Amino acid sequence: MTRHTSAVTGMLALVGVTLFGQGRAQPPQVGVPAQPGTAQAPGQRGGGRGGPQGPQIVSPQVNAERTVTLRLYAPKATQVNVTGEILNGAAPAAMTKGEDGVWTATLPAVPPDVYLYAFNIDGVNTPDPRNPWVKLVSGTGLASQVEVPGDGPQYYDSKPVPHGLVQIMTYESKATGATRQAWVYTPPDYNRTTTKYPVLYLLHGGGDLDPGWVMTGRAPIIMDNLLAEKKARPMLVVMPLARGGGSLGLGPNGMSPGIAAAGNVAPPAGRGAGAPAPGAAAGVAPPAPAGPAPLQAFAQDFIGDLMPAVERTFRASTRAEDRAMGGLSAGGAATVNTTFSRPDLFGYIIIMSAGAGQAGQNVEASYPKFFGNNASAARQMKLIWIAAGDEDFALNGAKALDEALTKNAVKHVFKTTPGRHEWRLWRPHLYEFAQLLFQPQPRSTESDAGKARSR
Repeated sequence: MTRHTSAVTGMLALVGVTLFGQGRAQPPQVGVPAQPGTAQAPGQRGGGRGGPQGPQIVSPQVNAERTVTLRLYAPKATQVNVTGEILNGAAPAAMTKGEDGVWTATLPAVPPDVYLYAFNIDGVNTPDPRNPWVKLVSGTGLASQVEVPGDGPQYYDSKPVPHGLVQIMTYESKATGATRQAWVYTPPDYNRTTTKYPVLYLLHGGGDLDPGWVMTGRAPIIMDNLLAEKKARPMLVVMPLARGGGSLGLGPNGMSPGIAAAGNVAPPAGRGAGAPAPGAAAGVAPPAPAGPAPLQAFAQDFIGDLMPAVERTFRASTRAEDRAMGGLSAGGAATVNTTFSRPDLFGYIIIMSAGAGQAGQNVEASYPKFFGNNASAARQMKLIWIAAGDEDFALNGAKALDEALTKNAVKHVFKTTPGRHEWRLWRPHLYEFAQLLFQPQPRSTESDAGKARSR
């Protein structure tokens, strides 16, 4: 049984996401110096409830030169560090404590983008309590987000163009025995036509939950901008829970942060070719499983529950050539497991920052339906697009997959772009590959930032 939100509910959900995502309650200050401790003395009651709030401080503060100043009131702390993407690959940055109990750090200038960060207070990670714009992080709870603006709106910024609708589809999954959700983007013209649309199934990574591509990846905004510029074909974008278990907050089977869900297809902790599995000796690869790879929990849910629910609920084309799946990190691994196991269901495969399984695994033997019969199924794909960052811990796995496809003379695109295993890598990937989907002929959108190799 499928339960589907109404258009009004969906619009309200999108408005809520937009307001929350932009941190309207207290937006980051840009180029405005803060005066920590001057508005109120420590111990005085602040504007909220629950007793003393400490001095009124501004955090984050984005400065004109694209540095970011962070502040935290923690008078009893002995050490506070800043962690996250905002450090641009550097080690955690120590904050300095003032006499008023406010810790401060001004971080080096960074390129325009959206960044994650958190505070480590005496060994405990926490988001910025002054910043309402947070990201759900599977396993650790929350991280804060801040945008360093560029010269004018970027491709991931909302612009005055027609906007699509984001709805949350709730469905019962027999495969996982749980209630699950998928966030579904419909293009701006969806309610004005009777067209059946191609579908991109877009999967988050192991550190995210089903809202990830909306709340942090900004997929709906990126698609709005591409469609307004006529750079992409109108499509549905389905962003589901990309693992086993249930969606958060729907009942006792929902996966809470910090609780591993059955069927999680995240790669081993070492995250590269030769990385040890939990409990294995360092530098010693675990034995590769023999025979065809089994369908993981996400693939079982997709085939038996999610795809049928989408095609019952929305005007989605049921043709394989109108169906794409793409995922990042653990979602990339789930993409491989699903599409390589059932190549008859897909025309397009997108793999970001992921490989094809455990170190030492023979991908050809694991997926005989994809590579068997002289790789005939693989060669029928309209596009296989693989990318990873040049400092990405998943680069070795992506290279191994590239080599396997090359060995079997399967035409594909393999890109190495500057970056690490983070959203700053994957947002531009979506912007690029979305332009290639469901087109009469794939066309190159290679940017100056990356290099591509097509085979």
